[in-house]
Amino acid sequence: MRSIHTKIKPEFEPLLSELALHALLHLYTSNAGKVSLKRSRSDVNDVISGWLNKASNSKKYKPFKKKIRSLVTHARSQRLDMEAMLENLLPPEGGDELPHLDSFLLLINTLEKELNTTVLVSSPESVDLQFNPKGCLLCVLSQDLNAHFSERNRFIADISMLFRGTNGEKHAFLRTIYSSSIFEHKVEFEDGEFVRITLSLR
Repeated sequence: MRSIHTKIKPEFEPLLSELALHALLHLYTSNAGKVSLKRSRSDVNDVISGWLNKASNSKKYKPFKKKIRSLVTHARSQRLDMEAMLENLLPPEGGDELPHLDSFLLLINTLEKELNTTVLVSSPESVDLQFNPKGCLLCVLSQDLNAHFSERNRFIADISMLFRGTNGEKHAFLRTIYSSSIFEHKVEFEDGEFVRITLSLR
């Protein structure tokens, strides 16, 4: 996906990274995650390409509208890994500190791999407490996840998360967040099965 950089002016590079960020955010929080724990590359590409095609109609991304559409067509025809291609557009981890949205997406991705589950996004009153009955549940409690980040991708409002699982999974969940240099958590509720936390900046 680095080919999308061709003939794009340097001043548009941050906008391109932002496009990739929000496409990944849409992927990680899409309803498709509620259907299956392990989505196929085809399903992932469908979610990403659908979002990118809509985004290409925005005035914001007009500088590379045609490139986005040609990229989607090429990636789908060649069955490329569009998630990995988007990740290549994110700012490198070295040097300047990652924007908060980048860090949040990295944390979500780490939690999914550590717990072998899909992180859901739901309003508190609509959480499916029976999701993944043989594994654990991890849900971001929010009506609109984008509302927790500013236009410059900075964290502006705390995020609540609900967890359900074994003691071992609970410790892995809390340990992963505790190891973050950006975020910290406060336990709001805990019983033998569920834990609810509030995620904030350190």
